[in-house]
Amino acid sequence: MIVFYIDGQSVGNEQKGQPRKARVAVVYREGPASDFRLHWQDIGDKTNNEAEYHALLKALSIIALKWVDPSNGTIPRNIGPIKIYSDSELVVKQVNGDYEVKDPKLKELHTKALALKQRMEPISLEWIRRDENYAGQWLEGEWKGGRVEVIEEKS
Repeated sequence: MIVFYIDGQSVGNEQKGQPRKARVAVVYREGPASDFRLHWQDIGDKTNNEAEYHALLKALSIIALKWVDPSNGTIPRNIGPIKIYSDSELVVKQVNGDYEVKDPKLKELHTKALALKQRMEPISLEWIRRDENYAGQWLEGEWKGGRVEVIEEKS
């Protein structure tokens, strides 16, 4: 099973009127014995919630490039379901339909994420605790996941 861990971070998010420095991390592995791959990217002046959505969109774009069959736009059965874990309860519950999206910026990101996710089923998005999120560990400088290939992407 392919498993993703996603996280977004916004440094300076609490300082009104100051530019924020947001970045995202997407960690995945293709099986329990495989090494992790980590994609990270600076995404500029975004709120924390926007960064969380951008992390989800990045994970979905990686899935689309690596595992979606271009002939029908779905994930082949032999790949199986793909799990995406996030420690953002807001994003998980909004994408899974448990919470309403009210913020206009988040609505746009939510619409994109939902359209991609639904088109590429079977993908599940589940909440995990912060300390279990490898992407969050990497963003905080506390990586505990073992071997990892780090891929920095320029914005």
